[in-house]
Amino acid sequence: MAVCRNRERMGNRMRKRLVLLAAAAVSMTLSGCGGAKKGDAQTKAETGAAQAAEAGSAVKEEKKESEPSVESQEYISADGSYSITMLKGFEQTDVPLQANGSMMGLDSAAGRPGFSAVSMGSVKSSVPGNPERMESLEDYADHVAHLALDGTGMQVDWQEAEAENAPGMTRTIAREGIARMNGAKGRAYAVYMETEDSYFAVILIGRDADIGEAKQVLSVTLLDSASSQEKGSKAFLSAMTAVLDATNGASVVETYRALGGGAGAGPITEKAKALLSESWEINSAEELYETADWLMSEGHNRDAVEFLKQYGGTDAASREEFAVKAQEAGAGKRESLMAAYDAWSAYGESAVAAWDLSRVGTIMGFGYAAGYCTYEEAMDKMLEAAVKAQELYDSWDSFNQSYLYGYAYWAEESLEDPDSSAAQRAGLVETLAGQANGPFSVDWGTELVKEW
Repeated sequence: MAVCRNRERMGNRMRKRLVLLAAAAVSMTLSGCGGAKKGDAQTKAETGAAQAAEAGSAVKEEKKESEPSVESQEYISADGSYSITMLKGFEQTDVPLQANGSMMGLDSAAGRPGFSAVSMGSVKSSVPGNPERMESLEDYADHVAHLALDGTGMQVDWQEAEAENAPGMTRTIAREGIARMNGAKGRAYAVYMETEDSYFAVILIGRDADIGEAKQVLSVTLLDSASSQEKGSKAFLSAMTAVLDATNGASVVETYRALGGGAGAGPITEKAKALLSESWEINSAEELYETADWLMSEGHNRDAVEFLKQYGGTDAASREEFAVKAQEAGAGKRESLMAAYDAWSAYGESAVAAWDLSRVGTIMGFGYAAGYCTYEEAMDKMLEAAVKAQELYDSWDSFNQSYLYGYAYWAEESLEDPDSSAAQRAGLVETLAGQANGPFSVDWGTELVKEW
């Protein structure tokens, strides 16, 4: 099967649309901010002043005591890494963003029209939306606000606000402002927090009164993610695609699953079809399965080993000797040959198979979004790839190294070039592997069974 070299370049547009659609709760119709009409303001003002004078402070105290207390509720993120205490009665919608992050939407509670919230949490190495620059909590706040509101038609003039540092966080900042959309306006409030390795955000949009009450109870609590996160087969499958999920800013299959075919699913379906067609030459369910099977049986792994054999790489006496032959092949071929040589030296005929197996999850995720397979069918095929990965490799370290060799071979780059995308991807693997509760914390020897 002829496979284009640009087949993994899924692009920024798809991943951004996924995240924006997941945050659609923020674009709820806003109720106008309260304010008295100017009609007979003079008469009402005089009457009100007289009544207030007669009532005095005793009435004020009685009114204060009769006001109902603000009822709160805890909402737990899909990945179990954090919870939010907010006003009671919101409808929670979860969107897993990648193997180590999630988004939570809270839609208007009864009696609070136009009031909604969205929260986000992720490790610093894989912030959704793939920001080019992320050096501070302020950078994160700018990025998340843009990510959540871009495309909704809503505009907010953010101003710095006071914020108390949340328990367990190393730093907390807050912003507030007036939100405007389609002639309506409301209040916006956002709080951003960070730990040593993670970022968190909560954005509220609604009326002044609702925002005020929400701020009385709003808090974010870090949970014991080590015990709450899934550590079974689904976690293993997520780990296989974790590097690309972090690069893309979203896990396609889980994001689309969370959307449940609701509002926005149509545009995602069309975009998924276009990407599969342009990048993978997949235009039907049959071609989807053919490509997945090709990745598991041949893929770029066979190409790499055959390419290496053409240049005598499997018969070379040493790496140094073969490097001379690779140099003569010219730029591009040289890098691919050396990646193939290193992979073959380490893993034999399974040289870069991890690169192929990891992408089974990617194309099945897009296939599910495109309507070429069901969620169960996508997960079943990913499970097949995971079982084969366990047969070929003995740890996440070996799987990830084979993956990196495969990327370097495909991209015609050297892992030793610090300016290459291959080296950047190697850095991402190192970061994810170093996280105590990251994607690769799941046991490599996990018994892989159907959990869906």
